[in-house]
Amino acid sequence: MRVIQSLFLCSFMLFSTLACAEWTAEIDTNLFYTNDVGLFSVTRKLSLLEDPTQPVVDRPQQGNDFVYEPNAVLSYESNNPLGGFDFRLDAGGYVFVDEHEFTHGFYQLQFGQHIHEALEFRLFYDYVPDLFIGVNDLISGEIEEHEDDIELFDERLDSHIWATHINYELSDNLSVRLLGRFGLRQYKRPFKHRDTQLWTLGTHVEWQFFPGCELMLGYHYERGRTDHDRNSELQDDVSYNNHYVSAELIFPLYQRLSAALIVDYEHNVFTSDFHDDIHHNAIENNVQGEIELFYTLNADARLTLGWQFGNRKFNFENDSVNNHNAWLGFEYEFAL
Repeated sequence: MRVIQSLFLCSFMLFSTLACAEWTAEIDTNLFYTNDVGLFSVTRKLSLLEDPTQPVVDRPQQGNDFVYEPNAVLSYESNNPLGGFDFRLDAGGYVFVDEHEFTHGFYQLQFGQHIHEALEFRLFYDYVPDLFIGVNDLISGEIEEHEDDIELFDERLDSHIWATHINYELSDNLSVRLLGRFGLRQYKRPFKHRDTQLWTLGTHVEWQFFPGCELMLGYHYERGRTDHDRNSELQDDVSYNNHYVSAELIFPLYQRLSAALIVDYEHNVFTSDFHDDIHHNAIENNVQGEIELFYTLNADARLTLGWQFGNRKFNFENDSVNNHNAWLGFEYEFAL
């Protein structure tokens, strides 16, 4: 938290000295219902512009709850000799009404620089401290016959993701994006052996094929690796190769009402070479769909209503796990 506060203070002192700048702020709030608190953050972040490869959840189905999401964004825009420049600080969190231990915050710093009208570079830093993904045992998450005899521990971690986007406009209605990411998932004890380094390469295409209608297609490839020597004692390795594809369609319905349809597919291949590890030769397939409605109240405010459905299955499990999230939200933007 101190790191975020220091970065915000330095950025504010730097940019407040520049003239001809425009500051804006945005406040968002959402109220969710989820049928699986362990998978809630995982499914909400499964998006091309979010963090789609969240930590593996060995023990889902840990209960349902209502979740409140407050979010605030501070943005700055100006021009320099190279072109348009912008800065954005995003701070929010998920507040669980009953399952308080799942409550956590998330923060993002974002910088964008246009080189000319068609080419833009963007840098991101995402930080999620003390993310709780449920209780787990120290035997590779394996669910044994006598659950009462297994000692369970809180599984928590800090997540750091650095990303860069290169956006290029091929025409007025067609653009491409190249994406690169590097990340650290730093687990708290007793799961410290699961510390993971990851890197991602991806490409997106955005096509505005009709006024108000936009289609975004994307693919990511990611590798995540743990320290083999550190996790050999417990025979527990969550290293993986990930393939992720997504399609997002936004279109108007009637006057102030528009909609978004999103379909995601994720294929995880775990690369553990410990034969007693439940993740040895493990494959996980995730399919997710989402629909969200947007009602514009005025130029600065809109209401949102959405539903999200996800289906996850490991090849060593007999049954798949379903996750449902429904929400109602409000967004408001204003100049400072």
